[in-house]
Amino acid sequence: MALSLKIDFPIQPFRIIKPDSHVLLVGSCFTENIGVLMQSGGINVNINPFGILFNPLCISNAILRITQKSFYTLDELYQNHEGRFVSFDHHGRFSGYEALEVLEKINSSIQNAHDFIKKADCIVITLGSAWVYSLVNTNKVVANCHKVPAKEFSKSLLKVSVIYDTMKLMITELHKSYPQLNIVFTISPVKHLRDGVIENNQSKSTLVLACRQIMELQNEHVYYFPAYEIVTEELRDYRFYESDNAHPNALAINYIWEKFVEVCFNESAIQKVKDTQQLSKAMEHRSIHELGSRNAEIETKIKEYLKKHPIKE
Repeated sequence: MALSLKIDFPIQPFRIIKPDSHVLLVGSCFTENIGVLMQSGGINVNINPFGILFNPLCISNAILRITQKSFYTLDELYQNHEGRFVSFDHHGRFSGYEALEVLEKINSSIQNAHDFIKKADCIVITLGSAWVYSLVNTNKVVANCHKVPAKEFSKSLLKVSVIYDTMKLMITELHKSYPQLNIVFTISPVKHLRDGVIENNQSKSTLVLACRQIMELQNEHVYYFPAYEIVTEELRDYRFYESDNAHPNALAINYIWEKFVEVCFNESAIQKVKDTQQLSKAMEHRSIHELGSRNAEIETKIKEYLKKHPIKE
């Protein structure tokens, strides 16, 4: 059985990722899937410094606060009914019962990401949903509801124009500080079925239209990788999803990863990924009980790898 449908779906390569690239990845859980694979392929990455984010407004806010090194203060935290201190701009992994510890975790991540983006030559932004939840009393759009009662929020679908304006401003601000930074937009293929099947399609369609307008800016440093389209057009079968019928499974993620490498990586970076994967497999099979030729062979492979792909700060 063929892995995918054989359809005419050409993707113009842009090959901006090099062996020594530093790539910041921000967005949905699909961002983390690709980020981990990049990391295992020997590419320098910083993955979701605010945690998993879905909507374009919160993604833009995270990137701008990282760029501006805008630290959080205690009055920006909220204590929920569980007694946990949370930030409505962050994923739940940044929550905790001690406010100062939460603040330290949040600001340390911003500092690390700020230092990283100064070296970065690429940022990958994965938009997950155009549906947003806003606090009723402040109209603040939140990244995570943190189990706060539903009555505290209102739900709405972002307009294409709002997403476009937000992303355009973010691109402008990024390029003020980092004019050569390449920005890759993609849309997560993960289905948000909790919103409803129809609502999920409305959301994805909104994101697709917004990305189309962003690409019409014809900025030479802004690109689009069609992860969502690959899944919906080439992998149109539930065998490519987890049991929840929403998240692409390992088979689908690896298929998209191969396409991502083919489109976004230059030849030297592709070779580095292959070499790193081969070395990792060899090291996995190394036995601590083998003191002879096998381990000596692997040590030689490590030296050859480092000579070919030296570690750079």
